[in-house]
Amino acid sequence: MIYLFRIISDEDQDFCRDLVIDGSDTFLDFHHTLQENLGYDPSQLASFFITNEVWEKQQEITLIDMMQDPDLPVVIMDQVTLDEQITEASQRMIYLFDFFSDRAFFIELLEESDQTSSKDTPFIGYAKGEAPPQLLLDLLMDDSESAPDLDDLDEGMDDLRIDDLDPDMFDSEMPEDY
Repeated sequence: MIYLFRIISDEDQDFCRDLVIDGSDTFLDFHHTLQENLGYDPSQLASFFITNEVWEKQQEITLIDMMQDPDLPVVIMDQVTLDEQITEASQRMIYLFDFFSDRAFFIELLEESDQTSSKDTPFIGYAKGEAPPQLLLDLLMDDSESAPDLDDLDEGMDDLRIDDLDPDMFDSEMPEDY
């Protein structure tokens, strides 16, 4: 089975990628093709989420099992093929590419075919627009600014006592000697 997926971003309406992939390819193959096309660092954490028609996450497919959500079943990208997870004609997925800022692409299955591709899969069949930056942290860092002096952060800390803290901030379940 050959699949054609459309990948869009809610950050840039001019961004679009169409990816052609064989059902026997793994989600890791999908990930690498997308990362390479977008010029992203493939060593950064990423996950696919199989969703329902209203984009609610149902199954996580990740690079490594980080056991973040115990209610969501997790599989590893290199251990599962697309045929094993694509169950609907208009299957939707979310591709989380920036874990630190919870930024993602929205992916929808446009077509599927029993024919074989004349090109090696996966590949980008159509590309429009510039990809959003991979890490939003890059935008927050300004090379012209120097890092704060840590000695300045300690100023006034010598006067701080535990009795000065708001008792409401302590959880009743927290041990007293914590």
